Amino acid sequence: MIQTLKTILSPFQSWFTVDKRILGLYRIFLGILIFSDIFRRWDVRHIFYSSKGIVSHSAASTSINKSFSLLHTFNSSFEITLFFIVGMIFSIFLIFGYKTKLSHLIAGAILISIHNKVTLVENAGDFVLNCMIVWTFFLPLGSAISLDSLKYSLKNYPDYNATDLNRHTDVGNYSYSSIAYFAILFQISVIYFLTGLNKNGDDWINGTAVYYFYQLDTFLTPIGAFIRDYVGMTFSKIATYGTLVLEFITPVLLFIPFYSKYFRL
Repeated sequence: MIQTLKTILSPFQSWFTVDKRILGLYRIFLGILIFSDIFRRWDVRHIFYSSKGIVSHSAASTSINKSFSLLHTFNSSFEITLFFIVGMIFSIFLIFGYKTKLSHLIAGAILISIHNKVTLVENAGDFVLNCMIVWTFFLPLGSAISLDSLKYSLKNYPDYNATDLNRHTDVGNYSYSSIAYFAILFQISVIYFLTGLNKNGDDWINGTAVYYFYQLDTFLTPIGAFIRDYVGMTFSKIATYGTLVLEFITPVLLFIPFYSKYFRL
């Protein structure tokens, strides 16, 4: 009976199972993203986040924003500077996988505090990052490609001779199952699907949305400015409708129970 149940559920194992080495790579990029997000605010840290900045820290204003933020407590110029420095230091620790859980907790709490302090200067992407920081805290991000995993390996599998070196080929199960991984897949699929539902304006319906995107000089990068000259209506319709299709089928691509690695790619 149990074996039959396992056979039935086996195609859905990919919903909950992830490779620890992938989590290690994810941790590196997560740490880089946290560091860069904190660092890019360095020059305006006093303007937006300190008690001397343009945002009031009076009891009246803080009572409006009930979101979690350590910056409701630390708001002097010195405290803000120290707060940012600590966040960047622990994000570097996270990149290298040193004291991974502690580094993840501190760097994540600091960045979430920054995001939640002045929500008017944030966007949806910042809050998606907050969600990913929280969900991935329940995954072993330091179990591979990290200083923590290296320390663990040196302690538990020391190499004294050729036999010990060869033994490593048989050591290590990189598969990890967790409901937190399923939650991440579900979070991503909901974001894409609801974003697709929200694209219901005339520009999306008639296929001109992408064309008009390239007319927004405020948001264009140099690459976008170069591409703009080649964006005609034909390309715009293909890209516009293609975006809608991709966003609507993302839940299917993420959760289809066979050939998962190909569909997710």
